[in-house]
Amino acid sequence: MSDVKIVPVRTSKQLKDFIHTPWNLYQGDEKWVPPLRMAVADLLKPKHPFYETSDMQNFVAYQGKKPIGRISAVWNKNHNDFHEEKRGFIGFTEFPNDQGIAQKLFDTAEKWLKEKGANCILGPMNPSTNYECGTLVEGFEDPAQIMMTYNQPYHDDLYKKNGYTKAKDLIAYRLKTEFDMPEIIKRIADRTEKKEKITYRHAKKKNWDAEVDLMHEIYNDAWEKNWGFIPMTPAEFLHTAKDLKTIIDEKLIIIVEVDNKPAGFIVTLPDLHQVLKKIPNGKLLPTGLFKLLNQKKYVNRCRVITLGMKKEFRKKGLETLLYTKAHQVIKEQGYGEIEMSWILEDNLNMNKPLIRMGGEPYKKYRIYQKEI
Repeated sequence: MSDVKIVPVRTSKQLKDFIHTPWNLYQGDEKWVPPLRMAVADLLKPKHPFYETSDMQNFVAYQGKKPIGRISAVWNKNHNDFHEEKRGFIGFTEFPNDQGIAQKLFDTAEKWLKEKGANCILGPMNPSTNYECGTLVEGFEDPAQIMMTYNQPYHDDLYKKNGYTKAKDLIAYRLKTEFDMPEIIKRIADRTEKKEKITYRHAKKKNWDAEVDLMHEIYNDAWEKNWGFIPMTPAEFLHTAKDLKTIIDEKLIIIVEVDNKPAGFIVTLPDLHQVLKKIPNGKLLPTGLFKLLNQKKYVNRCRVITLGMKKEFRKKGLETLLYTKAHQVIKEQGYGEIEMSWILEDNLNMNKPLIRMGGEPYKKYRIYQKEI
């Protein structure tokens, strides 16, 4: 352990090592799905819109010349202004099952955040709640679905040994598509459709920028009061949505309108991790792109990544309509399994309907906190 050095990422070589670190830790782990290197690199570029409102310093742990761990320290000005806090964040945490190495990484990130003025830390965030976040603490039997994290079970123990405690758990539910929608949800949906002037439509790629503007407006309004929420700037939301455009199925994005006014939406993504798992080096070129396009038709599960309703349209039963419509479309598209994630553990308005539908809470992700 004495020969392990923590180095701040300054050069392109160090950034490549930062991105490559998970391959050194998880190679041979059947439950790990290698991320697309180009997607990770894009998120870490200084020109990414996230960094218009945030600062981030990445660190790599080297043993000799081999990268064996990493961590990011994030000073999210957007979050701190919105919540009136002085909170720092850590993310992209990867380390071997070694308390000494993990401590060196945590200490380095904490020191950087203290110098920024942070008095407490939340994480992991990669790099915020609007992206991948949380440490897997239950449900290691199944590979992570698209845009969800994965790690070895020892991570939880190393967080605790370094003074981190639970801040919040995030739940992932699994449902087999061939379930019958509960009668109570059917009744609420029927009553809502009779009471309100409801229309539905699917998102259209040919009008993608306009669709993104609409979803951005709903997104920031719908989640404003949620724990950990950070409003996304238009540029950041558009950048993220452009990445998703290449993988979305238009039919799986449903927008509900009341009196021709957009009220809410639900977004479901094909679980392309089933394909990415077959691209072990995480590179699309020269053969990865062929595998992605050729294997996409074999994807048989999907993930509902978000459901949002504007405040003025809540408590009208519109959420039940989106559940019902999405379930119908998912079945028609031939998916056999649905993941609903992530859901805050204490968000009863989301947890109760999913349990009624027969959803199995099969994975749990943890956000940690620490005073510094």
